[in-house]
Amino acid sequence: MKIRHHNIVWFVGYCADTQVEVVPQGVKNIFAETREKLLCFKYLRNGSLGKHLTVEPCGLQWRVCYQIIKGICLGLDYLHERHIVHLDLKPDNILLDDGMVPKIADFGLSRLLNKESRTITEKICGTRGYMAPEYIDSGVITVKADIYSLGVIIGHMVKGRNTGATSDQDVLVSWMTRLVKDSSQMKETQLDIGYQQIKACIEISQRCTQPKPEDRPSMPDILCMLEETEAANRSAVGKRALIWLKQLQKVNYLLYFPFNRSSFHDHHNFRASNLLIPNGEFHFALQDI
Repeated sequence: MKIRHHNIVWFVGYCADTQVEVVPQGVKNIFAETREKLLCFKYLRNGSLGKHLTVEPCGLQWRVCYQIIKGICLGLDYLHERHIVHLDLKPDNILLDDGMVPKIADFGLSRLLNKESRTITEKICGTRGYMAPEYIDSGVITVKADIYSLGVIIGHMVKGRNTGATSDQDVLVSWMTRLVKDSSQMKETQLDIGYQQIKACIEISQRCTQPKPEDRPSMPDILCMLEETEAANRSAVGKRALIWLKQLQKVNYLLYFPFNRSSFHDHHNFRASNLLIPNGEFHFALQDI
């Protein structure tokens, strides 16, 4: 079976070399064969996704994070359509090219499923923390095992490796603050799209890591959730962001915004008390009029 996809590492070729060596054996010499087999894949200079993940949320810009998440999902969907289960999906097996496009790699544990789309094994192999409960406990292999691994990866990218220590609200605040800081000026379109994407990825991660495989979404379901955020009605742009900002006010969150107070007031109809800080940004305490 051939597989070729933009988000799967490109297999270049292989080498199977056999050499005969003379090996001393007591007072005699014997001939022994030395066999070496090598697989060659395209070199990706940005290394693995694993080196970009820390205890804190991913240090990459959200645009890049989302590109990586979407790419992993597209590659995994391609594999599942062909009844291939990767079985060792983790950040170290996601390689990044020059444009930070993700490529799924390392198919050493992968399985081609039968028509029933399920199999059972007694030999449990993989990486703890990314393995689905049913695979660890009973050796059951379905595509939902990869879905679980995907959920863990997305959770690490959005929340950081210490996923249980941070609330969803705190994650949204952290990312949205970074989104605003990364912009040269406040753009409602970017803020709204980013907010919807982050929120969707948090939900996807939670659904993918459900203990029961039947409660996890399929890859088409996941891609549909992502595409819904991309195809949101632009006539409503900014409204959801405004709701989000008002929600933050209820829990007394303070945000740093790199724009002047008047433009913020014009855009969002908020009254803001400001305190000038050393780097020239304004520290806003949001108060609804």
